[in-house]
Amino acid sequence: MKTQTKCTLCLSTLFFIELMPIPFTAIYSLYAVRKRPAWLPATVERLYADKPVDPNKPVEEISLQNHDAMKTRRNCTITLSLLFIIDAIVPTVVPLAIYIVRRRPNWFKKVTLKLYADQLPETIDADEDETSELTEPSEVISEILDQKFQELERSNFDFAKTVHRKND
Repeated sequence: MKTQTKCTLCLSTLFFIELMPIPFTAIYSLYAVRKRPAWLPATVERLYADKPVDPNKPVEEISLQNHDAMKTRRNCTITLSLLFIIDAIVPTVVPLAIYIVRRRPNWFKKVTLKLYADQLPETIDADEDETSELTEPSEVISEILDQKFQELERSNFDFAKTVHRKND
């Protein structure tokens, strides 16, 4: 099951919990911003991994060098606190989260990267990458991985055939 579907089902369940008088999702969102659990950037990365890319739009590179993650954390806390107050009257956090999961806007990924800027590994400079001697071995590794992937697809297809035959 895709990450997008899993997140949507989870948020749909949270929407029913949200009908209680306590805005649970807003509280949990505040927890996620303040404590910054390790699973959040990994989930966001998986969520955006299979997002279709528009070839007409240029890919924006996000520079996290010298970025203050505490400033982003403070801004997110203020925004979620305001949403918490609104959410006590009308559920807004879950519909917003469902919108983010289904549409996958670029701004959400940027905010998440900025929120975790001090915890993410440093990126390699473009100059170092060009002079690196890893270009040839990476091509070899890429070919090996492609072969392994094709073998895995064949074995999965063969397994699916045998399971289908057993069911008949």
